[in-house]
Amino acid sequence: MGSNSILAGIGATVLAITLLVCGFAACCLPGTTAALAGAVSSGEDSPYTHEQLVELAGVTRAFTVDSHRDAEAAAKELAASVVDAARAASAEGAPKAGEWSDATRRALDEGVAPLDAMEALAKVSDRYALDGAAVSHLEDCNALIVGSSSWLGMIGVAALIIGVLLGVQRQWAALAFMLRMGPALLVALLVVLGLWGLVDFNGLFAAFHSLFFVDGSWTFNYDSLLISMYPLDFWMGMGVVWLGVAVGLGLLCFAGGCVAAWRAQVQARQLAEQAAAATGKKGKRGKRSAGK
Repeated sequence: MGSNSILAGIGATVLAITLLVCGFAACCLPGTTAALAGAVSSGEDSPYTHEQLVELAGVTRAFTVDSHRDAEAAAKELAASVVDAARAASAEGAPKAGEWSDATRRALDEGVAPLDAMEALAKVSDRYALDGAAVSHLEDCNALIVGSSSWLGMIGVAALIIGVLLGVQRQWAALAFMLRMGPALLVALLVVLGLWGLVDFNGLFAAFHSLFFVDGSWTFNYDSLLISMYPLDFWMGMGVVWLGVAVGLGLLCFAGGCVAAWRAQVQARQLAEQAAAATGKKGKRGKRSAGK
């Protein structure tokens, strides 16, 4: 790889990060949330129906992941969705009406503004609404995701630029190293995390959150609305999506690396043949000069 070895090493590192980020980006898609929530948010222990939980999971995803020009307006929109679902779920004749007490119905009537109504409802129990701690955690997640997206995007652009640069320069050996070592680094990391998850998924989940959030700010009651929307099986499904997308793209990169390695071999063989031909011509010229 010569002088491009350092560039190829940097490229492999940023490529591994890019693949990991692509997997996470797939997890943030609305369709992913809808599919997983539809599969695991049963509503069995919730005062909301399955359909309502799936709808609320989508609204909560948007509040957590999407960029907001006005954070207060976004919070009001989230609260309005929760309060509307609560009123529908507690209405007479609704499938889950029996799960709603007089206290919850009074709470819905206390607050005119959606945020006030949701807060009053959450004071009765976080089974019925997102309390202040849940909303605060979702805001922390939004700040982390939106705040880091530009930096992560720059890493992806860097990986693309390095790959294109090596290709344009016909540095096939360096490009092959980058495209094969990047996925290899990713797989090594995923194997470690995967083994950890198989042995102690809750421990892995806790360790991951502790990297970004204050202890205690991301734990909630098992029957809270937030957990009903996003139970443990939901996050395990997210892990599968993350893994599948990252590894799938990594395999494509690895295949591209194999093609680059083949081109590097062809290139080396051509250079060797050219060098041999040039040496042969020099030898013939030397013999003719000696004969003269």
